[in-house]
Amino acid sequence: MNAREIGVLLAMSLVWGFHFIVIKVAVGELQPMFYAAIRMTLVAAIMAPFLRWRAGEMRLIFVAGLCLGAFNYAFMFSGLKYATASSAAIAMELHVPFATILSVIFLKDRIGIKRIIGITFAFFGVAIIALGKNDSGGEAANIPLGIALIACGAFVEAIGAVLVKKANGFKPHELLAWFSLIGAGGLWVLTLSLDSGHGAAIAASNKSLIVGAILYSAIGGSIFGHTAYYWLLQRLPVSVVSPSVLLTTLIAVFFGVVLLGDPFGPRMIAGALMVLAGVGFVLLRNSRKQDIKASMHEPGALP
Repeated sequence: MNAREIGVLLAMSLVWGFHFIVIKVAVGELQPMFYAAIRMTLVAAIMAPFLRWRAGEMRLIFVAGLCLGAFNYAFMFSGLKYATASSAAIAMELHVPFATILSVIFLKDRIGIKRIIGITFAFFGVAIIALGKNDSGGEAANIPLGIALIACGAFVEAIGAVLVKKANGFKPHELLAWFSLIGAGGLWVLTLSLDSGHGAAIAASNKSLIVGAILYSAIGGSIFGHTAYYWLLQRLPVSVVSPSVLLTTLIAVFFGVVLLGDPFGPRMIAGALMVLAGVGFVLLRNSRKQDIKASMHEPGALP
């Protein structure tokens, strides 16, 4: 990598890593799905000029959009309501093992014993963190629920990633435009159906904080993050770019511990190392096979 590419990769990882902190703070002010709906609506408005209708592909795009723009965020943002930012960032890495497993089932990919071991390590690592009540302070009773919701979000994203692999003719920014539009609609249906008291939540919230968080999520987390990721993929081997998601997780853990006081005891450390090692190995093996869309950490999935 040259200096420019390194700078873009570091900036992308920093923006995405800090995004976990932004979401964690924001869902303490507003209902998680309500916040996600506002965020995706802003992204959809910005990306609207890139919407392109492609006959014969839109049913697949609609389902993928629900997975990568609505249900994933409904689970993930709700999970961040209960889990710490650092534990959520680590649990989100389950997207990679889930996508790899689904690629075997639906895309007839083949994996060897080494990737199976990596996947097993990742799942055991997340289980260790989820059960780490002794390390979790006052939020101990909610950590398992939060991580379970995050895992559900990762699984839904993996389904979306496999569906995207079957889509033809769409450019990355066109996919982002459709996913944000479909996701916004799905999230508004979910939050208006399942949540209540939106007006009261807004009235009681820190307005400056919420506006800043929404702008960061939409412009930084979605538009800049996705653009940077695909820009890097156009210039560098997949095996160089895809492991950057691990750097994103490390940054999220660092900010969670330093800024939010997330607990980081022996159990958390052991679980994190197992997850990062397992996911890192699977990513490298997948990258070598160039199975990018089925196994990569799809940018739309980033918080």
